[in-house]
Amino acid sequence: MGEASDFGSDPDRPSHGRRLRRRPAMPRGRRSVRQPPLAGRTPRAVSEKSPTPAAAGTRPLILLGEVRTCLVPDSTALSRDMLEELLALIPGEKMPWRERPTTLATSPTIAVGVDCQLATRPRGGVRAVGTVATNAVVVGGRVLQSSAHTTVVPAETRQRQTWAHYLTRVGVMEVISRVTDETGGELADCFLAPGEQPDGTLDLASISQRLLARIRMDMGLDQHAPMQTRTARLRWAARIADVPQPILRFQLQDELVRTVLVTVHDESELAVARRFCEDLALHDWLLTVARAVVEEADLHPPSSTESAEIIAPLLTHLAHLWMPGAHTPGALRGLWEQVERNPGFTREWQAQVGQLRDRMSAATLAAMRPSKINTPD
Repeated sequence: MGEASDFGSDPDRPSHGRRLRRRPAMPRGRRSVRQPPLAGRTPRAVSEKSPTPAAAGTRPLILLGEVRTCLVPDSTALSRDMLEELLALIPGEKMPWRERPTTLATSPTIAVGVDCQLATRPRGGVRAVGTVATNAVVVGGRVLQSSAHTTVVPAETRQRQTWAHYLTRVGVMEVISRVTDETGGELADCFLAPGEQPDGTLDLASISQRLLARIRMDMGLDQHAPMQTRTARLRWAARIADVPQPILRFQLQDELVRTVLVTVHDESELAVARRFCEDLALHDWLLTVARAVVEEADLHPPSSTESAEIIAPLLTHLAHLWMPGAHTPGALRGLWEQVERNPGFTREWQAQVGQLRDRMSAATLAAMRPSKINTPD
């Protein structure tokens, strides 16, 4: 899968460095977007108001997704008006918005058609056709997320349908090969296995990266973020099983990649797994950024000006966004109790942020001390 495509230019777009402002939606919609190849096929993209659930009576095999999280490349937190323009992926679509306890802006959902193999055991041969639902999220006007997900279901017939059939079911892929009782578990294990997905299989990483690049390259952003951060990835899967309550398995694959398996009791809980995983990805990213700031600040004396300049942006722009579960649907909010027990997100956050605030206090006191003036005896 290739990197993000060049989206061209639009005479109605502001020049680099100008602030986002409200404009009529239609000029923005005229901009053509070239889709990159997906899993060796040429996709077709369609837009819908919301993802379409699986057909009645068809129990999903697995829900697969990936979330990428980064800092919005702008010097200030984006207002609601700015976000309505930035996230206007579909002209005329209203941006879902939540004001409290912290702002949450969500773009309309765009579906990308795919026809490919799904990662499974050798010679598993699971072929699926359908769409991947993608959308962007901005939390607190500061943190940007790109999310790609799809619900994998058995097809009613093993014969491939026309694209008109698949494009009406946004965020659903139909398996047109043989399905067994073990298929769902195999798909989860292989999708969450360490490393990149095998060639020729569904690659949600590239799909989410493409959307993230599209948002970050918007010419209305001034590209002057208050601090340097890296992009984190959370690859997740959710499935239905006979469990008394939702269960979470969270793993750190490397410095920036995490995997999550969510097991739920029914389809109503499965339907909100994506929002929980986006919330989890946000807080894991905040922890990752805080840890990086601590490590960079350790390179300088605790009370030095250099240390304070490294720490201040985190405390000013990101510390207030720590609200585990604030945007998680009630059906899965109990998963945060498991996260807090092991690995203990909030304990780690409080320890790191507390350390950074103590260093800021030490640096402030050092700066306030009167300078010593040497006088001759």
